[in-house]
Amino acid sequence: MSIQPSKQAVLHAYRSLLKTQKQVFASDYRAIEAARKETHARFIQNKDETNTDILEEKLALAQQVEVLLKRNVIQGVDQGDNTFKLRITKDTELGDNDSIKKAKNINRKRKHTHQCCSSTSQH
Repeated sequence: MSIQPSKQAVLHAYRSLLKTQKQVFASDYRAIEAARKETHARFIQNKDETNTDILEEKLALAQQVEVLLKRNVIQGVDQGDNTFKLRITKDTELGDNDSIKKAKNINRKRKHTHQCCSSTSQH
């Protein structure tokens, strides 16, 4: 049997997510406000939830969203003349495209070996 997450844990997750949104979106006040509204709506939507498993799942999701924002969202700051400066932070996940290339190759192999919609199929 699990222990129900405390209101304190929920408030911590909520505040932490809002703080991360402010950091990630920096001076983009529309993005910050939109993220804040969405976060507020999601937390309010589940305010009366009593199922411990669902509460733990929602808190884990909030943490995953926070990590995703920190690592994978990069803000482009308009420098004028159709140029943007990318605002990369210490938390931004940098890497190469090897994992993407591997995934594309796997998907291509699957496409060519699976023939489900052939025009010569018999009924």
